[in-house]
Amino acid sequence: MKKKLVLAILALGAASMLCGFDSAETAEGVLEKMAENSASMESMSSSFGLNCDVAVEIGDGTTTSSIAVLVTADFDIQATLDPLATALDGTLTVSTFGQGETIDMEMYMVTGDDTLDTYIYMLDSTTDEDGEGSWQYSSTSLEDYDLQELINLSSSIDYGELSDWGLDFELAPEAVDYEGTECYLLSTVIDSSSFSTFIEKSEELVEDLTGEELLGEEDTDTLDFILSYLDGLKINIDYYVDTETYLPVAFHMDLNNSDLSVLNDYIAAMLGMYDDDEYTTTVNIVLNDLSLDYTISYDDVEEITVPEEALEAIASGEAEDLGDLTEDLDELTGGDDDYDYEEDYAEDAGDYEDDYDEDDYDDDANDYIDDTDESSYNAQEA
Repeated sequence: MKKKLVLAILALGAASMLCGFDSAETAEGVLEKMAENSASMESMSSSFGLNCDVAVEIGDGTTTSSIAVLVTADFDIQATLDPLATALDGTLTVSTFGQGETIDMEMYMVTGDDTLDTYIYMLDSTTDEDGEGSWQYSSTSLEDYDLQELINLSSSIDYGELSDWGLDFELAPEAVDYEGTECYLLSTVIDSSSFSTFIEKSEELVEDLTGEELLGEEDTDTLDFILSYLDGLKINIDYYVDTETYLPVAFHMDLNNSDLSVLNDYIAAMLGMYDDDEYTTTVNIVLNDLSLDYTISYDDVEEITVPEEALEAIASGEAEDLGDLTEDLDELTGGDDDYDYEEDYAEDAGDYEDDYDEDDYDDDANDYIDDTDESSYNAQEA
């Protein structure tokens, strides 16, 4: 399921990115023409920048401490549809607790006859002290996937029915200038409710076209759990669409107007300290800025090729096999397919209840209290 989801995201992402001011235009009309004109694009290049400036304030009822987290990312991306391939090159910088880390990264995803081959190069300023990064590699079989069918998912959406997907776009009444290009400005706001609706409609679409489920029952339960703690989340989205070509030239997204009270309470409960049976811990996540900006151009990529140094690293055995990392993760977690959530969890819970003896628990608790008192006494004597 995970591989199918990754491939679906890759294909839909590539297709959607390849996807004078008329005052009579509507939001649905602009979206429809944007989809039609994007279908003829064979390649694209883009740049995106991520800025995350967040502070986490934690109080214990007496004092409050603040943890600042700063993350910036700048990446250039190229993509082609025939053959389907993607190249990414850029830098990610993370700073917290007064410590900084910079990661230089390259990634190439190319399709062979029946495979999707991924090459990743990373140079970490904190671990690669010699200034030499390393390559990683993986190859996934595509025998069970129809990439063209996945790409066609984006063209099957009726933009006149986007409200049914939880997406209500508004068209600005006047043209806006984006770096010298006259554009239509399309805006929408996504919250936890509309995001849930969008996921449900996506599941229906994928199942209708492929006959397979996009998310399993456990994945849906996990997603619902996450969304329950994101009540108050607001994602503001702006599309800048060229008034002549009806192609999107820029994209902006931010979460800066979100109310994270529910998430704050959840984290506070996890970190909670009690005083007279009441929580004394408080948590407040301050979003100074959490935004992403994207610029796009079209039909300017001839071919994406994997660097010779990546192929040499694989041939020499220096490149780490990402497939091995996946196998190691499966071993650590017991494997995705070995555990039935409902049956095995119920059996484990039953075993736990059988093994539990209240008298033994009380004895252990009393022993722990006695040991704690004795340790405190010894510490005071020392």
